[in-house]
Amino acid sequence: MCVECAVRTPIGYTCRECVRGHEDKFYAGTLTDYALVAAVGLAGGALTVLLTMLVGGFLIVGLLLAPALGGALAQLALQLTGRRRGRHSGLVCAGCVIAGGLVAGLALTGGLGLFTLLYLALAASASYTRFRVSI
Repeated sequence: MCVECAVRTPIGYTCRECVRGHEDKFYAGTLTDYALVAAVGLAGGALTVLLTMLVGGFLIVGLLLAPALGGALAQLALQLTGRRRGRHSGLVCAGCVIAGGLVAGLALTGGLGLFTLLYLALAASASYTRFRVSI
């Protein structure tokens, strides 16, 4: 192991290949799992836009509601997949939350406001974070 390949872990230094091998134990998602995560993300993005339209100008309520909804979406996706996740499940969920929200917003109102985009970003970042695995 050379200096460029060394990765610091809680128990000392190890090579990148070993770290990747340890991470592979946590990432056992299949294509079906990705499809379920995408479906939940798309529906959740649309739901986020609908709920934030109902909240309207109440900024504080929206700032609290959107991350909670994003975390709940990711938790639902994890439950549906049997707690399996792939390396990119968080990105798939976050991207689909944004895509579902954009489609729903454009279909319902023809455009999205600044606060609705902010709420979508908060929900997407919360769903992405929920899928993260830290070793």
